Amino acid sequence: MPGGFGARTSRCARTRLALFAATAVTVVVGGAGCAEAGPRRHEIAIRNFVYEPAALTVAVGDTVVWTNEDALPHTATATDKAWDTGSIGSKESRTVVISQKGEQSYICTLHPNMRADLTAQ
Repeated sequence: MPGGFGARTSRCARTRLALFAATAVTVVVGGAGCAEAGPRRHEIAIRNFVYEPAALTVAVGDTVVWTNEDALPHTATATDKAWDTGSIGSKESRTVVISQKGEQSYICTLHPNMRADLTAQ
């Protein structure tokens, strides 16, 4: 029964292909939800002359976005000057990509009593 053998092989090949496709989809879907999939975005609000949150832990490569909700301009400037957003006007945002591990305090150079901490792991 050569015809039966060919039909059986085709059915078997289709089953293997379907299983392979299902496995590939599972791997892709499973990987999509991974917490370590890549850089993340973190938001810090500036309101009432305070950084919210006042302490934040991020990973190297993450992006931190400061948004000024006050009427006056502010900055977010590392105390060692490693990074600086420059002046952030009212209702504006500035972004910094974190490039080094460590603990970093930062201030508003226009209002030095405004302080916060950033930890990069």
